[in-house]
Amino acid sequence: MSTQIHDLGYRSYVGERAGVAWAVRSLAVHSMRRALGLKRAGKHKIVPAITIALAFLPAIVMVGLSAFLPDFGVSDLLGYGDYYGAIFWALFLFTAAAAPGVLTTDRTTGMLAMYLASPLNRTTYVLAKAIGLFSVMLLVTVAPIIFLVVAYTFVGAGPGGPLDFIEIMGRALVAGVIAASFYTGLGMFVSSIPKRWGIASVSIIGSLIVPSIVTSILTEGANTTKWVMLASPADVIGKAWQHIFADVTDTGLAIDQLSGSVVVLVAIGYAALGLALSWWRYQTIEVER
Repeated sequence: MSTQIHDLGYRSYVGERAGVAWAVRSLAVHSMRRALGLKRAGKHKIVPAITIALAFLPAIVMVGLSAFLPDFGVSDLLGYGDYYGAIFWALFLFTAAAAPGVLTTDRTTGMLAMYLASPLNRTTYVLAKAIGLFSVMLLVTVAPIIFLVVAYTFVGAGPGGPLDFIEIMGRALVAGVIAASFYTGLGMFVSSIPKRWGIASVSIIGSLIVPSIVTSILTEGANTTKWVMLASPADVIGKAWQHIFADVTDTGLAIDQLSGSVVVLVAIGYAALGLALSWWRYQTIEVER
């Protein structure tokens, strides 16, 4: 048995060098696919599919009722401002499923080190992940409400004219983008702390539910100041959604007593804070190879 040695020498890379922008785009697209469970085992597609379906379900039900039941009037329809309250569990579950799947595996498998050895640095890595997760979150925050507006228009229960239609669509985009930004930032930051997917998912749900319960107890039971409600991000985002649509419902909570402009500004602040904390976390996170 003889051994052959082939001296091939050093071969330089002769392909196209697309640069940082292409790397960000590629990782963002990969993150979107991973969040939706695409090109993965069937079990990874179940939760995203169910939560997206749940986000569209109230709109489909309302349109169906208004189209097929003559006695179902416009006043009986679900308002645009109330739509967040109808799908908040879908938002919670989708964030808890998508964000950890996009981020935690990079740390446990060592892929984070490989990404940072590419043209990406810590900032562009976070940017790519945020773009990917944010784009998917729009399927739950913006797409259903736009579908609702269009569907209401077709059944004669929508905006009164072209200008009203454009205005409502603009409000839908603003409300949906703020909500998507918040859940993207929250999901990324919380998922950057534990290494296990399950712990990150539970932590995301807890970070949304616990502040809501605590602030409600303090304001309703202990009669503390109404401003305490601003410490509940989920309630702030929901109330901001209503104010953006100019369709505010009195829920009986202390947050109803706060100015709409204040609530909207705090909602924007929460969205920016989550994204900023995610960036900061990945500037200091230890990379394991």
